[in-house]
Amino acid sequence: MIFLDEWALLDHDYFSSLSGATEALKASTFRLPVVSGARADVQKLKDAICSAVDVMQAMASSICSLLSRVAKLNSLLAELGNLSANEFALLNQCKDLLLAIAAMQVKECSLKTHVLQLNHVPSGLT
Repeated sequence: MIFLDEWALLDHDYFSSLSGATEALKASTFRLPVVSGARADVQKLKDAICSAVDVMQAMASSICSLLSRVAKLNSLLAELGNLSANEFALLNQCKDLLLAIAAMQVKECSLKTHVLQLNHVPSGLT
């Protein structure tokens, strides 16, 4: 359960980071500074593109640092899935064994009753 809780935190952090990065990229590319006549100020355009590149580089390093953690959690989740499937199979085996035990107990009680009846046969009937 600890790993599943950690996964939820990572997922939330990842989503928040991605949303923030998306907004930063939109802000730096969709709102390019233009002057009259729909021509861009070259220096401000360069600054906006550099800002977008910086954000993407920060995203790349962030994604790389999270990648190993995500791979580890993915592996643990796969192992958890396998354990769960094995547990389910074992529980089915337990159910089958309990049904067999119940049937054997009924048979044992029946046989004991039969033995008791044979041992207590009235003397006039033998």
